[in-house]
Amino acid sequence: MLTYLDTHTALWLANGSREELSATALENIERAAELRVSPIVLFEASLLHEIGRIKIGVEEFKRILLYDFEVSICPMPFSAVVEASWGETWTRDPFDRLIVAQAKVGGGKLITKDRRIHANFSGALW
Repeated sequence: MLTYLDTHTALWLANGSREELSATALENIERAAELRVSPIVLFEASLLHEIGRIKIGVEEFKRILLYDFEVSICPMPFSAVVEASWGETWTRDPFDRLIVAQAKVGGGKLITKDRRIHANFSGALW
């Protein structure tokens, strides 16, 4: 099963904050045939680091995801993801729109705690 991680899920995983993840989220992370993040997840993490909301820098975050958890960066052309995001009119959050569009276009599930995403994307898991 192809599974995408949203920004908070990926950050909690990389920071070793497994207690923040639900049992279902952890089970799906462990069972996933392939774990991916959208490139926008890295961009959002870099912004969170810049404003001091997270301590980990984006390069370290990326390294941990790639090497410690075998999470890949989705190779899908970004233009296809942006075009798919146009239909995600349920939110004004550009990160949520792009992350959900990435999972939809990629044909995968998305591990997220975000209730608005769960209400609007049947592939959301928590």
